[in-house]
Formats: sequence, C-alpha cells, structure tokens
Amino acid sequence: MLIVEETFLLLTKDHGAAERVSGYRRHGLVAALLTDLAEAGTIDVGDGRDPRVAVVRAGTTGNPVLDASLPALDRLSGKRISTLVASPTLDPERSVGHSLARQGIVQEVPRRFRSPHYVTANPAPEIALRQRLGEVLAGDREATLADRTELGILKALNLAYGLLGPARGDLDRRGLARRIVAVSQEVPAVEALQRMVGTITASTTVAMTAAGAAGVV
Repeated sequence: MLIVEETFLLLTKDHGAAERVSGYRRHGLVAALLTDLAEAGTIDVGDGRDPRVAVVRAGTTGNPVLDASLPALDRLSGKRISTLVASPTLDPERSVGHSLARQGIVQEVPRRFRSPHYVTANPAPEIALRQRLGEVLAGDREATLADRTELGILKALNLAYGLLGPARGDLDRRGLARRIVAVSQEVPAVEALQRMVGTITASTTVAMTAAGAAGVV
C-alpha cells in the first residue's frame, strides 16, 4: 500500500468523516504523495531547507494514484517543496479514495454537490498499520520510510496523540513528540509540512493575542 493511502486511512474516521485537521488534511496527504513519488523515482528532491523538486522520470508509473498527480506535477517541476505541499492541484483525495475503494478497504459514498465520503469496509489494513506504528514507537521495529513519513505527518498536524490511541503505549504527549522526532528525521515533504503548519499556527496565535490586547472580541 502507498504511503499516501495509509495516511488517508489514518486521517479518515471509520464512518467517512475527515479528521478535524481543517485545511491541513490536504497538505498532509500531498506530503505523503510526494514521498511516494520520490520513492518511485519520479521526482528528485534537492538539498537545503526548502529544496526544489524536479520531475526526473517521464511517462506513467503504472500506479493510478501516482499517475493522477503527474499532469499537475509536470507544471510544478522546479518549484520548491513548500510550494508543492501547499498546491491544491496535487490534492490526491479522490484518487486515493478510488484506489482504496477498488481494493475493498473503503466504500465510496457519493454525496450530491459534495465530495464523497469514504466509509471503512475492511478495517484490517488500518488495524495492521496502527500495530506497526505502535511497534516502531515502542522500539520493537525499525522505522521504514512509510513509518517515518506517517508519524511525522501526524505530529506536524498536531494529531499524533489523539489519533494513535493505544499505539502510543505509555508515552505521554511530550514523550510521544520526542519519540516521533527521533524516528522521523530527513523526510523533506514532512519537514516542509511542519514548517508550514508551524508558521501558520504562530501567525494565528500572534494575531489573536494582538486582538485580545486591543480589546477586540
């Protein structure tokens, strides 16, 4: 299963509603998609704090989820990774949902004038995923690229403690954050996501604080 497919499962409740991540859900899915594309050799991520991303392999990948992103990706080639993570044109929600529905993992429920819901049909893959992440957090399994990416995305979106549930073991919020940092280093798309969410959150906090100091209600 692709990293973006597993991330989709983590960020979607069993009854189909997206977890409360506001607009950041899309950014998290795009970060996972970019990691899949890099792993597939379709893109090359340069060096530096905000590296440029280049499409380095022409043609399709053979995977419908990755292939669905290629037209938009071609137009974004050469842009910085922060630009790609923020791009709505790379949103893989529909293609991932269709893929998981074809696999029988979710059921696609159409909604008039709105995006479909994806309701869990087979919980086994997500159960196995959560068990795997729990083993990584406990130090019983070496973290793969998928584990590092998914844990890093959950932390960046401030969802790790709530969503991981029993998989976090005895770790409290601070301990969980430290553990995820230790195992999720050097995933460029996740680092870009973390900076984006952190910057927006900090800006919002400053604005709210300023408004409160001015007596705005």
